[in-house]
Parts: sequence; C-alpha cells; structure tokens
Amino acid sequence: MTVTVNEPVLPGVDLAPEAHVVLPAGDMLDPEYRERWLKERLSGLGGSDVAVLLGFVSGKGPWHVFEDKHGRGKDFDSEAMEFGRELEEPIARVFSRRTGIPVINPPGMYANTARPWMLGNVDRLALDADTGEVEGPVECKNRTEWQRADWEEDEAPDAPQIQNLWYQAVGGWRKGYVAACVGGNKLRWHRVKYREDLVEHLVQWTGDWWQRHIVEGEEPPADGLPGTKDLLAHLWDVQEGAVTEVAVEQARNLRRRSAALEAAIGRAQRRLDEVENAMRLIARENEIVKTPGGKVAWTYKQNGNFAPARFAKAHPELAKQYEVTKTGIDTKALAKDHPEIYREFRARMLRVPAKGV
Repeated sequence: MTVTVNEPVLPGVDLAPEAHVVLPAGDMLDPEYRERWLKERLSGLGGSDVAVLLGFVSGKGPWHVFEDKHGRGKDFDSEAMEFGRELEEPIARVFSRRTGIPVINPPGMYANTARPWMLGNVDRLALDADTGEVEGPVECKNRTEWQRADWEEDEAPDAPQIQNLWYQAVGGWRKGYVAACVGGNKLRWHRVKYREDLVEHLVQWTGDWWQRHIVEGEEPPADGLPGTKDLLAHLWDVQEGAVTEVAVEQARNLRRRSAALEAAIGRAQRRLDEVENAMRLIARENEIVKTPGGKVAWTYKQNGNFAPARFAKAHPELAKQYEVTKTGIDTKALAKDHPEIYREFRARMLRVPAKGV
C-alpha cells in the first residue's frame, strides 16, 4: 500500500470500532468551528485532560479541568500550541515515510460509544500497510532540544503515552504511536502497546472523577501542584474585608499540618546545607571536583548573581561609571489614584498567625 498522509475521509465514516464522531473535522482557525469544538469538549474528558489530571502537564492540575468542564475555563491558545498544530502534518509525513506506516487524518472528534464522556481528538490514524484498516492513533508532538533525553528512552514519555493509551481506549484500538520533532530537526517515535490493566484502571478512575466532580459538581480536593496555587490565587474576584468561617477543628488541623511541614522543611534544608557545605569544603579554591576516573562530581564556580550593593561599597567611583537609570511603575501613586486597578494586580498572600486558634 502506498504511504499517504492527509488522505481525505469519507463523511459519516468513523474508522473506530468502539467510538463515533461527535464533531466532524474542521478548520480550527475558523472562529465559528472553534466555538463548536470548545463547546463539545465540555461534554467529556480528552487525552490532554487526562494527562493534566494525572499531573503530567506542567502548570496545570485537576482544578483547571474542573473549571474548564464547568464552562469557566479560558480559551487559551499559546504560540507553542499554534506551532504544535501547524507541525502535525510534517511530523506525520516524516513518521510515515521513515516507518512505512500509512497515516490519514481522523474524521473528527471521537466519543466512546459506551462511555460518551470519553473523548478523543486524535492527531492522525495509522493504517495497516497490507489491509488498509486503521491500527490506532498517532500523536504528533513538537518538543525542544531540552526534552531530547526523554524521547530517547525505551518508552515514550509519560504524558504522550497516557494520551495515546486514552485514545486507544476511546476508539477501541489495541496499538498506537507517538512521534515527536525534537529540537526542530530530529524525529523520535515510539510504539505504544495496549496495556489492558492500566487502561481499565484509567477508565475507572477517570469515570469516577467525572461523575463526582463534573456531573455531581463536587469541588476537587486541594493538591500540591504549583499550577493549582496560581489558579486559586486568581480564581475569584476578591471582596476586600470579606470574612468566611471555618470549623475550629478543621482550622486547628490545617494549622498543625502547616506548622509540622514548615518545621520539616527547615530540618531538611539544614541537612541539605550540611551536605552542600561538605562539598564546598572539598572544592575549596578549585572550581571543578572530579573522581579518579576523570568524571565531574560537582562544580563550585564563581558564576552566580552579581552583588551590586557590595560592589558599589567596595568601588564607589567605578560604580558611578556604570550606573544606569531604569524606568518602572510608581506603585504608590497608582495605588492612590486607581486603588481598584492596583488591587487587581496584587498577589494574594496566605499568612498564618503565630497565635493559635
């Protein structure tokens, strides 16, 4: 069979044994189509949502999915996402040419027939070269050179592997592929084998999460992801001076846990300082510490932040030669003239009083 890319799909053909198309493929640059696509996404969990729920996506967590599926998320489309879509076609083409596996465009957004909340926006579909039947999904990723090591392991990185397994579960396929353009000029790809035990657990867990937090509307519990901290800091319009109540026992419990963790962090930091100071003592005036075999154990170079205040005190005349004037925001004047706007851009700080409850 001739290797093809972007072969047109006949209308009404789903090409998935356990899923059907809920939104035909369209132009994502068309505002009307994108609006339909965003609306359809609210009806279930897609592969990227599952990766976020499992903590594989930097800067996002379950609370982001919760807000998004309740229609309160933002239609955020970054430059990286835009280029990712644009590069799907060349990545798929090179993958197909190098592997001999024919690939085609999917007919649109999939929903699992038995579980309609399981959605799949598949990048491409791989075909059997002999029969022409669909084998499974192909995920196309654009990755930086910094992520090259992740793509040279025996298996695909966690996030795209989970996405691909999710799409296999949505469509009823039993194999799939992930391909990445790394650093702008290297193709790395992996076959993703169907793992029945993992997929069953994944479907059960996500199904429970969807029922509890989306269908029933229960808020997700707090988690320790940085993205959740950022989201919660900007999620509500703060009412100045407004007060809410918390049960005494819950307040005491959270304060105890906070204090215990702060103390544990302090102890761990002191132990880390002790270990690092031992390494500094070994280095002394040397920048590089090597083992007898010649491998670098660690470095202790003078390449950190510059100390302008100390420099100006030691060399006042020289410091004057390199003084610069910088522009900035007069925050005091802004707060006085436009207090509401000033408050809008202030960070929310969580502080726990020293006195107990």
